[in-house]
Amino acid sequence: MEVVLATATYLIAICLVAVCVASSFISFAAYAVSRKKSLLYLGFFALAYGIEQAWILYNEFLTQNLPFDAEWGAMEDPFTHIVLGAAMCQPLWLVILDYTNEKRKRWVYGPIAGFVTVSLFFYFIPGIDNAMRKWLLYSLRQFFWLGASVFFWLKYLGANSPVEKARYRRKVPVVAAFMVLVLLVFLEDAIVMLFVSEPSINNVFVAEFLYRRNVLEMVLSLCVVSYATRSAVRALELKRANAPAATDVRERQIQETAPYFAQRYGLSSREEEVLVLMVEGMDNQRIAQHFQVAIGTVKTHTHHIFKKAGVANRTELVEKFWSKF
Repeated sequence: MEVVLATATYLIAICLVAVCVASSFISFAAYAVSRKKSLLYLGFFALAYGIEQAWILYNEFLTQNLPFDAEWGAMEDPFTHIVLGAAMCQPLWLVILDYTNEKRKRWVYGPIAGFVTVSLFFYFIPGIDNAMRKWLLYSLRQFFWLGASVFFWLKYLGANSPVEKARYRRKVPVVAAFMVLVLLVFLEDAIVMLFVSEPSINNVFVAEFLYRRNVLEMVLSLCVVSYATRSAVRALELKRANAPAATDVRERQIQETAPYFAQRYGLSSREEEVLVLMVEGMDNQRIAQHFQVAIGTVKTHTHHIFKKAGVANRTELVEKFWSKF
């Protein structure tokens, strides 16, 4: 029975690493063609989690066929897990900042600097038993993710325009589900690390599994990786030439994104209409015919759109438009 469980564990771990690495490369590829920064950040999260799981698998491989002789409650390679924890926390935080259009450096770097500082404090401070130290170091991840979620809710509640409210509302179910999973991860860590006693020889395999992994964190991370893969595939589909049935999807996404883009960069209603046609691929002549105005009027509108959005040409405008979707 133990051999079967061990085999199943290794297969699950290997598949998990493979899924994370594959998702990260898909996300990086999607970022390369869409310039959507959230895909880049999600790709780094998937890669960091995959590396952590590969490191855990490596430690298990080194100790196979050996008795479980680690001190119960102690954390293997704590400094490595601090680094990987930071590599998992910062990308998700950057996704939130990108979505909320928060670019101030104190928000970009302040929280992760605090995470690393507090982690090192718990790592070096004497007088804490191993189980408590391990729980504190892992719990910092959950507190960081919860803080990022709270930041999103505050931005949502503080949004003034109906357009901005509607845009945030689209992500409310995702963030709410994320927060629930984070709380469950926190609960599992507390129970396993603080209340599960040292195992007897009869259930040592289960103890080793729980010692190195949080099952619900695996579920949470797979949900994030799945979301990253889905977003990356959608971004790649938008770039695929002559895709059947892709036109309707593209038009719907343009119509959903244009009001937010116009709100963010202060475009007038007519400039928003011109923006939509530009993103759809119309040149100035066709736009002028569509509105039945002089081509010079269209050129004036496009010039104002470029200036307000901070771009130099149509290519940069389209890239910026889709990067905000």
